[in-house]
Amino acid sequence: MHMGKRRRVAAILLSGFDDCLLGVSYPRSGERGIPVAVYSADMIAARLRDNDGMSHRDAKAFVADQIEQEWLGAGTPRIVWAATANDFGVAEDPPAPPQTA
Repeated sequence: MHMGKRRRVAAILLSGFDDCLLGVSYPRSGERGIPVAVYSADMIAARLRDNDGMSHRDAKAFVADQIEQEWLGAGTPRIVWAATANDFGVAEDPPAPPQTA
C-alpha cells in the first residue's frame, strides 16, 4: 500500500476581484472542510456596474445568478450581501431621544 502525501485542496479565488475580498471563513469545530475566501457581493456588483457598464439591477442579478450560485467544488468562495436586522424581519432599535442638559 502506497502512503503518499495527501493533496490539499486550496481555496478558490475570483480572478480580478481582489479588492472585493472581505476575508476568509474557516470550518467550525467538528466540521469538515477547508478555509474559503469570502467576497462582498455588493462590491462585485459595483465593479461590474462601473467597469462593465451594467445597470445596478443587472449587476446584482449577475452576481446572484452567475457567481453566488456557482459550485466549483471544495474551496468555492462564499459571497456575502450587506444586510441589516430588517432584512431578517427584526426591527432595529429606534434612535435614543436626545439628552437634555
